[in-house]
Amino acid sequence: MAQYVYGLLHGVDEKKRVIAIKDKFRVIYYYMAKGIFQSFMQYFNQGIFVFMFVEEDSRRYRGLTVQNVVNVEKVLSPNKQNPTIFYDISIIKSGIESIMNTKKPKLFLDFEMSMPPYRNYNTFISEIIQVGYILTNDEGKIIEKRTTFILPTFFREISERTKRFLHIDQSDIETGISYLDFYHTFSQMLSTYKPMVIVWGQNDHLELKKMNKLHNLLDFTPRTQFIDLLKLHKLYFSLKNDLGLFNAYNLYQEVDLNTQMHDAYEDAYITKIVFDSFLKVCNGEITVSIEKHSEQRTNEDLSE
Repeated sequence: MAQYVYGLLHGVDEKKRVIAIKDKFRVIYYYMAKGIFQSFMQYFNQGIFVFMFVEEDSRRYRGLTVQNVVNVEKVLSPNKQNPTIFYDISIIKSGIESIMNTKKPKLFLDFEMSMPPYRNYNTFISEIIQVGYILTNDEGKIIEKRTTFILPTFFREISERTKRFLHIDQSDIETGISYLDFYHTFSQMLSTYKPMVIVWGQNDHLELKKMNKLHNLLDFTPRTQFIDLLKLHKLYFSLKNDLGLFNAYNLYQEVDLNTQMHDAYEDAYITKIVFDSFLKVCNGEITVSIEKHSEQRTNEDLSE
């Protein structure tokens, strides 16, 4: 159970990652995991007010009795009626809710990439070899969906590592289209519908940009609105570690998906389900408990 606390910053110990807050009668110490402390240490100066959730139970840590910080809600410098707000999760959540409710076509996208061989991989270049996507209109209705393999250009034969990871064979790859064909079809779709492209993490965006450069093609990614659904989850739920796509699905759905097949269309489909569920969270239609998916303290933290 988390406890909500706030108060004027009394002191900071960077080595121990402990902050002190003074109430009317005593000084209370709060321990922060490395990720949280590094995110907020720039604001921890004299005269700062900190609002946060902490664990109710205290523990001994390096000669101090501390409570572990779960997450920080707000950091501000008081100034009568016009405080300087350095961080406020409610403002961040409001911005995320606005993004999620944008009335635009949306493209739920996922790529699978080739992987290096087990040996002689120094000159290897990863390439997009499968694409899966679902396109919806501004009302959320599916208007197009597709999955296809893409023929690699620089390393035509996929590695055994790739085959095992993606559960495919070279014969599957040979049914694919060229990257140039994909490029023209995909860029035309972006030009026609101008969708928000919903991805899980930054990797798909970066790989697409890289592929356009490798093929000496005009890069359309700077003109495309990519929405990293993983990043939105981390900000909204104040997560310190990345959340896996299928763990996010398990957060919202009663059926637990324990096995990920690493198929581009399946991942695009799961991304859409997660988006739709997260939208309901943002709009107050459902609530979820994120605690079991939050970062556990690192081995370093535990050893301290």
